[in-house]
Amino acid sequence: MGSPATLLLSESSMAEITERQSRLMRGEPVSSTYETTLSTTPGEQRQVELTLFPCGPDWVVMVRDVTSRSRQRDVLQRLAELGAGLSSLRTESDVLRRVFQGLEELGWAFAWLTPEGNGVRLGQSFVPVTLVPTRSEGPRDMVGRWPALLTRAWKEGAACSADLPREVAQFLGEERAKDARDELARVASLPLLAVRIDAGGRPRAVLALAGDGLHEEELKPVRLLGAQVSAALDAALTISELSAQNAALAALNRLASEAASAPHPRAFFGPGTEEIIGLVACDAVALLLPRESELELAYSRGLDLRDADEARFARVWSATGLCKQVQQEGTPRAMETRDCPEGLREDLRQRGVHTLVIVPLRVRSRDVGTLGVLFREPRHFTPLELETLQAMGTHFAAAIETHRLLQELRGRAEDMALLHEVARALATTLELDKLLATGVTSLARIIDTPDAYVLMPNSSREWLEIRAVSGNHPELLGRCLPASAPDASATGLGFLSRELIMVEDAVTDVRVDQNLRESSSAQAFLVLPLVVRERPVGVMVATETRRPRRFTPAEIERASAIANQLALALEGARLVEDLKDSYVELARTQEQLVRRERLAALGELSAVVAHEVRNPLGAIFNSVASIRRIIGPGSPAEPLVDIVAEEADRLNRIVADLLTFARPPAPHPHPVPLAPLVEDAVRGALAESPGAVRVELDLEEDVPPVTVDERMMRQAFLNLAINAMQAMPHGGRLRAAVRRAAGAPEVMVEFSDTGPGITAEVRARIFEPFFTTKAKGTGLGLAVVKRIIESHQGHLTLDSQPGHGTCFRLYLPLDSPATTRPMHAMP
Repeated sequence: MGSPATLLLSESSMAEITERQSRLMRGEPVSSTYETTLSTTPGEQRQVELTLFPCGPDWVVMVRDVTSRSRQRDVLQRLAELGAGLSSLRTESDVLRRVFQGLEELGWAFAWLTPEGNGVRLGQSFVPVTLVPTRSEGPRDMVGRWPALLTRAWKEGAACSADLPREVAQFLGEERAKDARDELARVASLPLLAVRIDAGGRPRAVLALAGDGLHEEELKPVRLLGAQVSAALDAALTISELSAQNAALAALNRLASEAASAPHPRAFFGPGTEEIIGLVACDAVALLLPRESELELAYSRGLDLRDADEARFARVWSATGLCKQVQQEGTPRAMETRDCPEGLREDLRQRGVHTLVIVPLRVRSRDVGTLGVLFREPRHFTPLELETLQAMGTHFAAAIETHRLLQELRGRAEDMALLHEVARALATTLELDKLLATGVTSLARIIDTPDAYVLMPNSSREWLEIRAVSGNHPELLGRCLPASAPDASATGLGFLSRELIMVEDAVTDVRVDQNLRESSSAQAFLVLPLVVRERPVGVMVATETRRPRRFTPAEIERASAIANQLALALEGARLVEDLKDSYVELARTQEQLVRRERLAALGELSAVVAHEVRNPLGAIFNSVASIRRIIGPGSPAEPLVDIVAEEADRLNRIVADLLTFARPPAPHPHPVPLAPLVEDAVRGALAESPGAVRVELDLEEDVPPVTVDERMMRQAFLNLAINAMQAMPHGGRLRAAVRRAAGAPEVMVEFSDTGPGITAEVRARIFEPFFTTKAKGTGLGLAVVKRIIESHQGHLTLDSQPGHGTCFRLYLPLDSPATTRPMHAMP
């Protein structure tokens, strides 16, 4: 008291007051009210409002304390700066971090609340020590009820409540509010302001504020802050989405580049899964591809699986049917482990997986596999992330499908090359064995089977004989299978029906010949009929010995192409053989015709010669008889007469042979035992033997009589026996045998000698008429024998090698009474 009031002012404030007073005294317009800083006795600096007005000769100064209003204005200024500075931030987390940090710096309590189900979740919160000294940070991650203040703010955008304890109690509930009663009592006088925060065009959260200096009048600045936070979050969300899209596009571009440059899918799986892990920060990736009716784990990362675990993992995924459902939906499905089917749920829990995304891999509505993206922590997925995973799945599917198509194209090219090679190989030969070997080898190669067989029917078409084998069972060559019902196996059914037959499991299929299956160790069969002009000519069989197998349509198509080519080649070979046979038959017929004409001419000439010779021979025989009577016995001329008689007799036999060959008599067959005829022929031949010849007779007793002309057969046997004797001028062994022929209803008569044998040149002409190697031979003996045997529908064989003797074998049918035919002059 009693001191000048100017002592409470600072030097700057005193200078300002003095300057204002001077201007006022000069009559200048000066505001009589302004703010300045006043120092109090304790040394505090307080913001005051000074108002000057005259009072008589003096000036009166009215001082008003406006410190709180100044602080409020400062707080609002900082709040405005906080909101304005949010626009430069680029991420949602940065925006929220800056907001929460600014509110803490203002000394306000705040809470960030988001809807969850029917309640509201308390996220980030802060309570300054100036309000509650025992708590510097509010509770977090708590779900409570919707209090009236938050409900109004959510609907209207902003709201204010003067009863903070009641609002908090409604949020916490009665039980939890009791524990915070003392703390709530400390802030009972504080108003509570709440503002709704929007993001992405929809309400997202509520920001609740409380603190000194916050009143209902500050609701507008708080609403403005909410709008600025919403705008910043929208901008950050847009930037985040654009950044995520750019990252996704970059990842997709890298993925496409890897897919284009990978030589095979497995080379792409590694870089592809790395892109997925880098984009969504997953813990593991599993790629499952269909194999027949199940799934196969083609690639995994982050699962640490062994071979047995891989198979079990794939079975678990396949058994649940979840992958099929996602494939039908055609879009990725994000789910938690607890929502998975039971078997898969247990497996994923054991591996620590909490969340997973199942991505279908499809190309043109075709299922090519499934991609499993696994997370060990809870994870929320944005639509962009799911779209990106689907796009990545499309790259995986395209790589897999491209490789499949490329492999299929390569396989088709190889198949075409093999088919071309087979066609060329089949066209280069007409030999049946080579055709069959080429066909059976090509069949096994083109559909990758260990073994293959070609079966062809016998003459009766009741049996199918294995004519060619490729693989591990060459011992089956020559084995026969029934081709006629009801005994036909799958092979016979294919031959009879002319239809392809596939046996997936040879062990259980009743159509399979189990003896053949056991012999060939077959597990599956593919039977392909060889058909030409609706006529079956054989069967090809491909056998799988490693496992039961279902042949694919592509494999069946390739195998059928081989079968068709082989069938045509076999038909071509048959036609060529028929043509060759026709040419041979034509040549033989032409040769026979020429021989018949020539022999007919010779026969006529022989008959004329024989007739002309017979007349002089008769005169010679009569003259020789007369001379014998004239000279009498013991005459010196008797040897000469004997010579004349002997030569005349030989000439007579030649004439007889000529007549027999030229005009053979008609046979008069009747059952005749052949053994006596052979014995007589041997005895007759011995009379003309020049040397000592040993005779061996092998005449079986059980040989029945044969219907032949006895005189003609005796002549044939005698001619053969004489030839054998003449072949051994210095002696040797003559063997004659009569026995049943093996394997045929015939009797075999054999004459063999130990002479010098017959050369190949002579054997080729030995049965030609008038061909002889003897000085005194006529060349008709063997020609007559051949004609006699053929006239009895028999046949004659010759076995001779130079230096090893000669053997003639005659075969005469046992049941030939009605079939014996007359001898003809032309063969």
